[in-house]
Amino acid sequence: MRFAQPVWLILLGFAVLPLVRERMRGRVAWPSLSGFVGGGAGASPWAWFAWLPAALQALAIGAIAVAAARPQTVGGVVRIAAKGVAIVVAMDQSSSMNTVDFPADRDTRRISRLEAARETFARFVEGRPEDLIGLTTFANYPDLACPPTLDHRFLIETAAAVRPARPGDDGTSIGDAIAWSLEALRLASPAKKVLILLTDGNDAPAVPNPLAPERAAELARDLGVTLHTIAVGREGGVVHGVDATGAPVVAEREGPNVELLERLAATTGGRSFRATDADALDAVFRTIDALEKSQIRDEVRTRYDERFAPWAAAAVGLLALDRLLACGRLRRLP
Repeated sequence: MRFAQPVWLILLGFAVLPLVRERMRGRVAWPSLSGFVGGGAGASPWAWFAWLPAALQALAIGAIAVAAARPQTVGGVVRIAAKGVAIVVAMDQSSSMNTVDFPADRDTRRISRLEAARETFARFVEGRPEDLIGLTTFANYPDLACPPTLDHRFLIETAAAVRPARPGDDGTSIGDAIAWSLEALRLASPAKKVLILLTDGNDAPAVPNPLAPERAAELARDLGVTLHTIAVGREGGVVHGVDATGAPVVAEREGPNVELLERLAATTGGRSFRATDADALDAVFRTIDALEKSQIRDEVRTRYDERFAPWAAAAVGLLALDRLLACGRLRRLP
């Protein structure tokens, strides 16, 4: 319970006045023969009745004070809107992301880079319930797997279904992935927009006229989008994939182009990170989560119910009872 106008509670100090007045008021002792009965018995058991009017008046003043202060109880909480951040994660799904070289759970097991990315992404989404979050996957071609949404359960299920690219689609088109993600962010309503690029490779598209990553970063800067980049995997790591016939392939590779990713992030004022195991990747997403906190998480309106009526009714009832007793006393006077 709360009071909308608590200043009126100062009237509670006046509740003692009727009791003080009754204490100080002189009394007229009517002659009686009670002193001759029973050898001078004590006062009548009805003597306390003289204090009843003063008590009723004191309670009435207290009830009026509480009613004037407008006691209220919470009638309901209405969430008006969430003003969070629009975030799109561009996740590399090239065949190299299927490499099982990521230590997880403090190096107690090994998982693929893509599996680590999916699990970390799910935890990141669960920690930001107020934000619009989307997912772009890319290899040789980008694909908007899920536009920025508040339906995070669907988003996590979509991310869990991401698989490595097929042999004919394999490659790493970083510039096109950034541009595809920017289009999704451009249509999102929040003013603050963030793009997180996660890849384990260099920019190596096998498509004609791909967008240069540097130009894509400039577009992000012009749109007011902050780009953070995450390089996953070790340089010179082993790649496990398949060729065009579906046969397994094991090869050495250069690893992520860290210098390129650093330049892309710096263009927009973002940060570049390295992650060589699942725990480090989780720490990177926690850092980004702390960097991109919403300025206004949400707006909540609380509805209060007025509770002054019972107090006002009690005051009226007490005063009415006091007047009835006063009339009775007047009629009994000789």
